[in-house]
Amino acid sequence: MDPFDTRPAPATMEVRLRALLSSMHSAILEIDAQGALVHANRAAQIMLPDLPATPAPPEWIHEFKEDHIFRDGHGAPMGSTEGPLLEALRTGESQRDWQFSIEFNNGRMLYLMGAAEPLFGSDGRLSGVVCSYQDITELIGLQHALEEQLTETKSAAQELRLTHGELSRAHNLQAGFIANFSHDLRTPLSGVLGFADLLDISPNLDIEEKEFLQEIIDAGDSLRMMIDSVITYSNIISGTVRITSEWHDIDSVVEKSSEAARKVCTRRGLEFHMEMVNAPEKMCIDEMRLQEVLEQLLDNAVKFTEKGHIALKVSSVADSVVFEISDTGPGISHEAEMRLYEPYSKALVKDGQLRRGVGLGLTLVKALCDLMHGKVDYSTSAQGTTFRVQFPLIYTPVLS
Repeated sequence: MDPFDTRPAPATMEVRLRALLSSMHSAILEIDAQGALVHANRAAQIMLPDLPATPAPPEWIHEFKEDHIFRDGHGAPMGSTEGPLLEALRTGESQRDWQFSIEFNNGRMLYLMGAAEPLFGSDGRLSGVVCSYQDITELIGLQHALEEQLTETKSAAQELRLTHGELSRAHNLQAGFIANFSHDLRTPLSGVLGFADLLDISPNLDIEEKEFLQEIIDAGDSLRMMIDSVITYSNIISGTVRITSEWHDIDSVVEKSSEAARKVCTRRGLEFHMEMVNAPEKMCIDEMRLQEVLEQLLDNAVKFTEKGHIALKVSSVADSVVFEISDTGPGISHEAEMRLYEPYSKALVKDGQLRRGVGLGLTLVKALCDLMHGKVDYSTSAQGTTFRVQFPLIYTPVLS
């Protein structure tokens, strides 16, 4: 070591990760394998002021729940052993999209969206759980206000007393909801992903730390995709989506569209196959919208496939280009087929939880295909599902 080097020593990984957790807008709780509270970041202490000081013994969570009223996303009471934190500790599996509310003694209502990730030691045994909570109270309030306004608007229309002012308020309320939704979630998300990217290029990370950071980045990319889906759908129903037409290399579009899915497949042990069969080199289309369609279909395939493979095949039929995305998942149930392209419809997993996402993926695929003079169909069985989208080789925008 140079005795004349006065530069400060670099911070340890633990210090850097603690700083990252402290800077996040999400509430972060960490418990050990026995359920003792190990750490609560600054956002958690602000959001849940009745949290005990850390470290706290395993009994803390039951005492905390006894002092407040917990309800699930449907308003039903939650037991003392329910929630993403204890579910991840009990099962050793990741938990996503847990929506619930807390009613405090002073009457304050807090709506949360929770996700939990189990931690495993070098011996492969469960060593604890890290859980993050997003405060969605304002968004739930806006959603309820929007639902009430839309109900009032529908009633007024049925009674032939709908006024221009009521329509304007409903439209403005919806626009405000989307604006708040995108801003409130995108701003902290950009900070989280920025810190994660900085940590990811650090030469001091070991393999396990790299894996933890990749989980943060993947979850952030997934959330960003959900936010973009809501914004795109809002633009479609408002008629503000503009479709362009330029020549693009199909190879380049396919590579960019499948990048995220290929990474997830590698991490989860799934095979990813890509095949070009007599496909043209270029096509004239809106590259960004085509990429959105392929990303949504690939994301959907990955979500429903636990083992086997995902495949993307590109071919041509007459003056059209065909993209086929297939998986080896459980197939689509008859109930799900009945509402496949409906907005905000989501399929259930075996334990009754909803799949992650906002339920707009296939709705956007169908809408964007229609806008670009394409078509979408599918085939499904217990051995998997294949979605097939077909676009004209040269898309000609409709002049208005």
